Amino acid sequence: MWIRSESCIGGGRCEECGRCSRYDTTSRKTKLIFLPDSFHPLPEAAENGEDEKYGIAFDIGTTTVVGMLWKLTDVKLVDIVALTNPQSSYGADVISRITYSMKGPEHLALLTDKIRDCLNEIIRQITLRHAIDTQKIIRAVVVGNTTMSHLFLGVDPSSLARSPFTPAFSGPVERAAEEMGLLMKPSAPVHLLPNIAGHVGSDIVGVLIASEIEKLPGLRLAIDIGTNGEIILAHNGRILVCSTAAGPAFEGARIRQGMRAAEGSIEKVCIEDGDVRIQIIGDAEPIGICGSGLIDAVAQMLDAGLINFKGNILDAEDAEAKGLSPSLAARLRKGEDGNEFVLAWRDDGGDISITQKDIREVQLAKGAICGGINILMQYIGAEPSQLEEIMLAGAFGSYLNKKSILRLGMVPYVTEDKIRHIGNAAGVGACMALLSAEIREKAAVRAKEAEHIELAGHPDFEKEYIKAMYFPRHTEIA
Repeated sequence: MWIRSESCIGGGRCEECGRCSRYDTTSRKTKLIFLPDSFHPLPEAAENGEDEKYGIAFDIGTTTVVGMLWKLTDVKLVDIVALTNPQSSYGADVISRITYSMKGPEHLALLTDKIRDCLNEIIRQITLRHAIDTQKIIRAVVVGNTTMSHLFLGVDPSSLARSPFTPAFSGPVERAAEEMGLLMKPSAPVHLLPNIAGHVGSDIVGVLIASEIEKLPGLRLAIDIGTNGEIILAHNGRILVCSTAAGPAFEGARIRQGMRAAEGSIEKVCIEDGDVRIQIIGDAEPIGICGSGLIDAVAQMLDAGLINFKGNILDAEDAEAKGLSPSLAARLRKGEDGNEFVLAWRDDGGDISITQKDIREVQLAKGAICGGINILMQYIGAEPSQLEEIMLAGAFGSYLNKKSILRLGMVPYVTEDKIRHIGNAAGVGACMALLSAEIREKAAVRAKEAEHIELAGHPDFEKEYIKAMYFPRHTEIA
């Protein structure tokens, strides 16, 4: 059986998942912007008889770009629009896009034009919807990973593809909107928050600003889970950061029937009493599975005994021999990618299944994140039992089931009450910087204070990565 859920991360745009034709700018990403209670920015003073001034904050993700328009004169969030990063056509991850940009100046220029056009499309959608003159947008703030920042500015990112992964620039950058070709007041400053390292960008600076993790006592972990997994470990004011290549599996890529969190995607899975229940986004039959549904499915399959700690899916015969429910065993079958488990039957034969290859992709992604966390913990000699809190940031992280990520071993084992979803913290940080010059200055300080740990050359990372690919046994999480 399935349960329908009304939401669409794709904004109803076919460019998002290729499977949705309705126009609806509602997005799960747009529901994740909320300023800290402690943040009280002052309204922008009116000038020359004008009482309307606007600013826009952008979070340029590898997969999705989010724009947030604010009315500065009364500090009011006007609207949010999320669109697919059009650079995705030239590579699903940052390395692919760097490689593409290195083919020649025209390729770099194309990627730069694509992202700037995307930002302009966001501006167009919001201003048309609210009848706002684009010339009244007097400031912009941008965050993104280091590669996205380079491509946005049109700066050669090739140094990010090879050790020591040194960015062409690190500090904050400010340019006029006219120079960037953005649909704003021509002289409006476009402020890009600073990067920390080659693969730890201004988006993590945004997370630092929004979470204020450095002010919190004890040992705390913040993870922005996406195509790139950026990790922050804070210990009584000390900040360690790293980035790990989780890959696009969590966004639905490299999963046989994976898709973005759009209409028709399975977003939640429960296996209980020999039955499989799924929750689907939108009023439609299932056509694929998004990241949160994938994580749920694997966790539930582990608990049901359908896969072992190594990630191997059982044969139907082995499942019956182990005493599993006949109804569950009937969902196990051989496929092109090895054994697979059917989540949803379809009359047209296009059943939605989790394949052995899909499980491996999840193991690779979660192993990268968990391995990175373990290295940071070792670096300061900390144990998981010392963790006061784990913060999950980003659209994907904000919709993850706590039980599921603990079952998979994506994060150190803690009690569920120690896990907190903090929304699109990178976007929130960008908004805070947009609304406060003091925050923009603080961002530069936080970027310099953070200690970057490069995993690529770390002698223990490969070992931790491989070890983390296994799933915890029940006894390890009891």
